[in-house]
Amino acid sequence: MRTDYGRTFIALLGIVVFVSLASLGMGSQWMSPIALSRSLLGYGNETQQMIVWSFRMPRVLLVLLVGWGIAISGVMMQGVLRNDLAEPGILGVTTGGNLGITLALSLFGIQIASPWTLPAMSMAGGLCVVLAVCGLAIDRGGIYPARLLLTGVAVSAAVGAFTLVLSLNVDRQIYSQALAWATGSFNKADWNYVLALAAWLGILMPVVMAICPILNILRLRDENVISLGVSVFHWRLLLLVIAVALGSAAMAMSGGIVFLGLIAPHIARRLIGPQHGRLVPTTGLVGMLLLLVADTAGRTLLAPVEIPAGIMVGGVGGIYFVYQLMTTKG
Repeated sequence: MRTDYGRTFIALLGIVVFVSLASLGMGSQWMSPIALSRSLLGYGNETQQMIVWSFRMPRVLLVLLVGWGIAISGVMMQGVLRNDLAEPGILGVTTGGNLGITLALSLFGIQIASPWTLPAMSMAGGLCVVLAVCGLAIDRGGIYPARLLLTGVAVSAAVGAFTLVLSLNVDRQIYSQALAWATGSFNKADWNYVLALAAWLGILMPVVMAICPILNILRLRDENVISLGVSVFHWRLLLLVIAVALGSAAMAMSGGIVFLGLIAPHIARRLIGPQHGRLVPTTGLVGMLLLLVADTAGRTLLAPVEIPAGIMVGGVGGIYFVYQLMTTKG
């Protein structure tokens, strides 16, 4: 099994690298492999090098980082809730992050929006909504997965409606920013966004990998987990906060990317099984690949018109969600 996992991981990594290189050459101005290679090595003409290093490279890297963060946030939520239909949007990460950014922009103005402040705004909104969901879902001293999911759907709908009303009462520039965030787009990607998100993930990922054994334990029934001396309530709450932090930081850079956190864990689980020490990094690679394909297709299919990556993923993810809903027993 270890050999199979290693081969699967290396194969996925190779595919991600190949698609990334292909994406660098695709767009409104296509580049041949030779021209792309020369530009990457610093021997291309000035225009091609500017296109690759100033526009496409930071965009591709940001897509990869966002895909990694959202996918791992999704697999953590599915593990904590023991529900394969869970994903960041269910608990209000998407709507909470949108509310946090819209509220901050309406109070302090568009000038505070930067790659370093957006994750904090999104995280604050996402954490507030998720904590509210958890508070409403507590029953007899515990947080039960089914109740948590239902509460999350209801609260997300209410927060989304409030955010819409709020966005209608701000100036046009802030409204345009909020609208772009809601659709999930990478058209403003630059190196500052890449560095900011890389820093957030660099802080959070060691923590995630260190607590993977707890995720494996939480797959058991609550009574069995308690018998092992593990505090179900406190660990579930901590893991949810970390998952929200991952998802919020990633979505702050791109906007709402729905269903990626649902699809990627399912594919990874089919490839390597449910053991989280292997599942988490594999899910991250799958998330990278899916979002990169969606973004590349979105900016090339109707070029120069661009289809936001969030819409591309949401269209496919919505169909997959309905399929999973129909085939899930109980």
